[in-house]
Amino acid sequence: MADIRNTKLTGILLAPVVCTVLLVAGVFAFLAGLGLTGSNIMDYADVDYVYALAAVTVTALTAFAAYRLAGLLRARGVWTVPAVLVPAVAFAILQLDKGFGKPAAGLAWLAGLIVVLAVAALLAHRGLTRTAWIAGVIGAIAVADVAVIVQLWPATAFDPEHGEMLDGAYAPLWLLFALVDYDFGLDPNTWSIGDSLDLRELGYPMYAVIALGYVIRSLRPGSKPVLSGTPTPD
Repeated sequence: MADIRNTKLTGILLAPVVCTVLLVAGVFAFLAGLGLTGSNIMDYADVDYVYALAAVTVTALTAFAAYRLAGLLRARGVWTVPAVLVPAVAFAILQLDKGFGKPAAGLAWLAGLIVVLAVAALLAHRGLTRTAWIAGVIGAIAVADVAVIVQLWPATAFDPEHGEMLDGAYAPLWLLFALVDYDFGLDPNTWSIGDSLDLRELGYPMYAVIALGYVIRSLRPGSKPVLSGTPTPD
């Protein structure tokens, strides 16, 4: 019994490390892939679907890796939720002395991530694994979108740093524009939305889905107990 408890504790304690390592590995793999294909050098007047496709592919792979690792580490219990939130809390704190809407964006993302993981954990605990994935992924995208809006909203007025303005009417699409390198309403030769986000358009949803995979695997119900009176093999 003590060994089982120690194994579960190890899986929980390693959760922040596993999720952070997967995020870093995912971002590096994404950048390396773009470097090999040359897709990071392009005409900004065109929509770059390769960027978005690469982001989705790498995010899915890292989420699957988190799910598998949580199983291998036998991470179990609701404590995995605050465990995977540790890197997100650290990130939000590190943004407090930044500018251009980053402190508010970091806090908005953290608050939304807490809600998304809590809902997904509850659904997974009830055995609704598929629903937990669907709700979690949709929630992760929505939270990332809100964080992007919060960060870029100051640019709806004149920004001395870039000398450009964003049209607030298209705010819900800013995450999408960043992922396809399309700057609706801006001069594409002077400022890319992604330049201000510093890969947050990738990091926000990627970390959320990585944490989601770890939490869902940890909260997923185990095998059903053997009924009393049912013969068991020796």
